[in-house]
Amino acid sequence: MQADRARLEQQIKESQQLLAATGKDVKSQLAQLTVLSERIRQQTELVEQLAGEQKATEAEIVRLGGELRELEAELQKRKERYASALSQSVHRSSFENKLLFLLSSDTFRQMYRRMRYLGEYSNFQAAQGREIQAKQQELEEKRAGLETLKAQQAELLARGQAEQQALAAQQAEQKALVSRLQRQQATIKSELARQQSERDRLDKRIEQLINEQIKASQAKKGKGEASSKSTAKGKTPAGGGTASSSGGGFKMSADDVKLSGSFTNNKGRLPVPVQGSYMLVAHYGIRELGGMKNVKVNNLGVDLKCGQGATARCIYDGEVSTVFEHPSRKTYGILVRHGNYISVYCNLATISVRQGDKVKGGATLGTIHTDPTGDTILQFQLRKDLQRLNPEEWIKF
Repeated sequence: MQADRARLEQQIKESQQLLAATGKDVKSQLAQLTVLSERIRQQTELVEQLAGEQKATEAEIVRLGGELRELEAELQKRKERYASALSQSVHRSSFENKLLFLLSSDTFRQMYRRMRYLGEYSNFQAAQGREIQAKQQELEEKRAGLETLKAQQAELLARGQAEQQALAAQQAEQKALVSRLQRQQATIKSELARQQSERDRLDKRIEQLINEQIKASQAKKGKGEASSKSTAKGKTPAGGGTASSSGGGFKMSADDVKLSGSFTNNKGRLPVPVQGSYMLVAHYGIRELGGMKNVKVNNLGVDLKCGQGATARCIYDGEVSTVFEHPSRKTYGILVRHGNYISVYCNLATISVRQGDKVKGGATLGTIHTDPTGDTILQFQLRKDLQRLNPEEWIKF
């Protein structure tokens, strides 16, 4: 829980830095709204995390208190038994001389047994004393642990209240920003329409490129199968069949099939496609723009806001299948193929790879473009053949 809280606190710190760099025009204010909405989501998660920690701490205090009471009762019983044993020992020493006890034995065998008894009884008393000391030490450790937990609980309570106040302040800030933006409805609609038009053109270009690659793979596979049939003269190869995909997707080699399977197995564990700090400012799918009723945006991937000079990195081993220029800006996009999966990196200012390059997961692909308003945003998409996938289900954000 503490590790999760530290992660959330770091994300909130980074998002605050990104928020501070936002401009004042409508485009920047819309970007500010998305960042602020994400901050509120993070802050809400942090408040819930702190509440969960507090609840877990309370349960641990109850459990440890119960153990402490049981330990105190057990220690008391041990002390009583030990005191009784000592009392008997003192009584015996007062009225029975140990030497006389031994010499009064009828036989040497009886004397040996009495000597052994006296030794074992002495050892038993010493062991009882050591056990009581150990229990006493354990009891003190439990008490110290309980006091520590109580201090942690008080700290969590104060922290939770502070974060709840911070959340309320952010929600008020969001409300004020929404109020300002609603007075500029016409400008907002125009800006959102422009952004959506850009996204649509980009998506159309990406689909066109993937279609071309699929057709090329199918044609290449068809030629290979025709050549294989001609060589075999109608004979069926050993093992039967090929490793090609079915339907209208990529026709894959055995290596492609293996890579696709490996990619699938890493669902939910793939790395973030940027190096360094980032904030997820636009989620996948059709979503309402934070706090603004009837204002929705449709994102075919995710947008990651980064610091100026940030770089994009490959999420998994693959091959650079295409490097292309954005249809409406002077930025670049890169498609990396992982079997029949395609990862798409858009809005790059410079590129570090070429078409046909084999790349490893984590390899730098290029630097992310910073626009005139100061926004540095990577647009990332994920496809399986032509099917769009939600990156948030695959990447470990």
